[in-house]
Amino acid sequence: MSRNERVNAIVTPKTKRALEKLSATTGMSQSEIINIAIQEHLKIKSAKEDINFITKQIDRAIDSKLDSYHNRLFRLLAKMTKAIFTSLYINGHMLSYLSNNKQISQEFLKKEIEIANKKAYQVLKSGFLEEDVTKLFPNDLKSYEEDY
Repeated sequence: MSRNERVNAIVTPKTKRALEKLSATTGMSQSEIINIAIQEHLKIKSAKEDINFITKQIDRAIDSKLDSYHNRLFRLLAKMTKAIFTSLYINGHMLSYLSNNKQISQEFLKKEIEIANKKAYQVLKSGFLEEDVTKLFPNDLKSYEEDY
């Protein structure tokens, strides 16, 4: 049989009166009530620590899944961007051909294609697409829930 240990505690007068009242109404000693209160508090603390651990594990699992999804999405965006500029380049050549190969038209189209390429590169470099993707798939799911 385990032996109980004595612990001294200092409480406010209000807590002491509440403890005396509870002892009188339940028939339990003040020591029993304090012991039960401490055990319940420790159970709650332990459960909270377990929940925090589980939450961290779930967060890691979600992050690993979303990271691979983000990477795939960025690769798809890069391929789409490449396809769009290839299409633009081909369209430029077609327009040049259709304009009866006039030197002025060809120069105009070359300049426009160059401008389009520079602007598209600036958009990619500015991080605009990354911001869009981050809004669609945020790292912090709480911010996602708050937005919607």
